[in-house]
Amino acid sequence: MRVSVALCTYNGEQYLSEQLDSIVNQTLPADEVVICDDGSSDQTIQILSDYQAKYPGLFRVFQNETNLGFIKNFEKAIRLCEHPVIIISDQDDVWKDNKVAETVNFLQKNPQFDGVFHDLKLIDGQIIQPSYLNWKGISHKEVIHEIEHNILFEALVRKGSFILGCALAIRKEALQKYGMQDFPIAHDYYIVQKLSSKNKLGFIPASLSSYRLHPNQVYGLRYKSEKREEQKMTGTEKYFKENVWLYTKILERYKEINPGEDEKETTIYSKFIRKRDTYLKMLNFTERKLYILKCIRHQYLYLTLTDLFRL
Repeated sequence: MRVSVALCTYNGEQYLSEQLDSIVNQTLPADEVVICDDGSSDQTIQILSDYQAKYPGLFRVFQNETNLGFIKNFEKAIRLCEHPVIIISDQDDVWKDNKVAETVNFLQKNPQFDGVFHDLKLIDGQIIQPSYLNWKGISHKEVIHEIEHNILFEALVRKGSFILGCALAIRKEALQKYGMQDFPIAHDYYIVQKLSSKNKLGFIPASLSSYRLHPNQVYGLRYKSEKREEQKMTGTEKYFKENVWLYTKILERYKEINPGEDEKETTIYSKFIRKRDTYLKMLNFTERKLYILKCIRHQYLYLTLTDLFRL
């Protein structure tokens, strides 16, 4: 199974050589490294030229005539990759020497998945967290459970996207298979949401690369999350928030990621209907009828006149 690496650069001279060395020194070598530079003004191009000369035939370097920006530059690099497996890379991270081998091994053993992601170490000069996911309050067991029960997409909406592009690999055929073109949002978010919505994203429970924390990242991590005090809610209100409202958001996201598809044909929609009807039955008769009428008027919660008499 041949492997491409998709890497984008932009003024990355400080850490680029360390990352390229970690890619070159894999126990299972990549077959090509596709690099799209987005108009670097530092020594990035010179570094890339040096590596091209040192490893002829491995590096394919493209210099954009105009700055494409983070999203389109990564889309370009991914599309220029020629081999069946595409591993996405940042310019400033460091790969563990078995990352390619573990990725290929997983995809060979799990043909049901069209992509896979792994955990990361966080580094800032030195290792500050051995597990990015644990740092986010997410366990490997939790992720495995979500994948086994086909609820990873729902978890990503509920928790916020917790999968970084530099931990992601995808089968090239999946790009066409799922119509992934003209990326509307960042490549990692888009690919992850698309594959997880189809239950086609797998997980390797190991930190196979190190994610570097520094001020010049295009998309960095936030050290602190905003804490909001929860207002006191009744049991009914809490149920609505944690179930009905949540699944409206999940369905909205599904429609955004899969335009043209009928979300009513999904298991997510079936879950939503069950939770919605449970909530409605928690209301007294008059409240329920008035609420259904209001929802019908505003086209909310997929309610129709039939439901007015059914519930």
